[in-house]
Amino acid sequence: MSTLHKQIKFCFLLLLFPCVAFGNAGEIGKIQGSGVLERGKIVVDGITGVGVQSMDTAVTAKGKMRIDFVDDTRVDITEHSRLLIDDFVFDPGSGNASLGLTAALGTVRYASGQIAKNSRQDVKISTPTAVVGVRGTDFSMTIDETGSSTIILLPSCTDVPIPGGKVDRLCVVGEIEVSSDVGTVILNQAFQATVVETAKNKPMDPLKLNIDENMISNLLIIRKPVEINEEEERARAKALADFLGIDFLEFEELNADYLALQTKDIWMTELDIDYLAQDFLADVLDLINQQLTRLMRGALDERVQGVQLGKDPETGIELYDLKPSWLIKREDGLGNTFELRLDQSYGYNLNMQQNDFEYRDYQLGDGQNEIDIIQTQ
Repeated sequence: MSTLHKQIKFCFLLLLFPCVAFGNAGEIGKIQGSGVLERGKIVVDGITGVGVQSMDTAVTAKGKMRIDFVDDTRVDITEHSRLLIDDFVFDPGSGNASLGLTAALGTVRYASGQIAKNSRQDVKISTPTAVVGVRGTDFSMTIDETGSSTIILLPSCTDVPIPGGKVDRLCVVGEIEVSSDVGTVILNQAFQATVVETAKNKPMDPLKLNIDENMISNLLIIRKPVEINEEEERARAKALADFLGIDFLEFEELNADYLALQTKDIWMTELDIDYLAQDFLADVLDLINQQLTRLMRGALDERVQGVQLGKDPETGIELYDLKPSWLIKREDGLGNTFELRLDQSYGYNLNMQQNDFEYRDYQLGDGQNEIDIIQTQ
C-alpha cells in the first residue's frame, strides 16, 4: 500500500470514530442480572460499556441497569422495567441540547446532568399518566401495570473532601413539576411525593414521606410508601362518607303537617272545592324510597354487568367505583394481597389465583384487556 493510501485511510478513520462516538447518547455504566437494549428489531445484550442511542428502549427482567449519559445525566432502572430514550442531543459547542425519556413500567431514578441544569426547558420526562418538568434535581418514578405513577423528589447528594482526609456529604434539593391533563403540582422538599392515577386525574397533593436517602438505597421504591397508601385510604373513606352523609331527616316533605286539616274543610261541599288550591297529600315514605333508590344507585349492593360492588362474601373480591377508576382488591388471609386501579374508560377481563382460590373471566366492561394475577406462598 502506498504512503498516500495509508494517509487517506488514516484520515478516514479519524473522521469515522467521532461519528460513532457522536451517535451514542451514553453507555451502560453498570448492569446486574439480566437486561437488554431494544433497538428497533435488534436486541442488544446489556453489557457494561455498551453504547446507548436515541430511540433505544432499556428493558430489565431480573436485573438492574445504570445508564450514564454523556452530559452526566444518570438513570438507574430496577427489575421488570422499561425506559424509552425518546431523544438525546448534546453539543456543548453549539449549545444544542435536549433529552426526552419515557418510563413505561417499573421504577426509574433520574439524576440531572448538564442538560437539565443549563436547559431545563429542553428536558421532558414522561410516564403513561404524567409529565415531569425537571429543574436540576433527582427523583424516582414508579409505574405499575395500570400506568399509575408514583413520583418522589430526592435530594442530590455528593461527597465533598474536607481537611483531615475526611469526606462531608453535601445534599441539595431542587424542584420538579408534575402534570397530568387536568392539573399540576410542584414538589420542592426532599421526599415529597405525588401519585397520578390516570392522565385525566389531578395529581395527588404533595405528601411528605417519612424516609431518608439511606432507606431508598441506590434506588429503589417498588411498592407505594405507607404514607401514600394511607392517604389514598383517607380519600376513599372521605368519598364514601360524603356519599353516605346524607341527612334524610332534612327531607323537606317531612316538614309539612298534612294531618292539620282546618275545621271549615270538613263541611265543605263539592261545589265549594277549589281543586287548584288543594295541597294533595303525598305518600312521604314513597318519596323517601324514590330518593333512596336514586341516591343508592351504583352503591355497594348493586351489580354492574354481573359483578358485585363492595365485598363479595362468596369470593372475597372487593370492587369499588371510584370514578373515573375501578378499585379491585382481595386478601386471602395467608399474606397474599393484590390491589388494582383500572381506568373505567377501558374494559378488562381478570383471571385471579391466590393459592387454592381461583376465579376466571371476571369482567369489567367489554373485557378487551386481559389481566392475570397469580399469587402463591
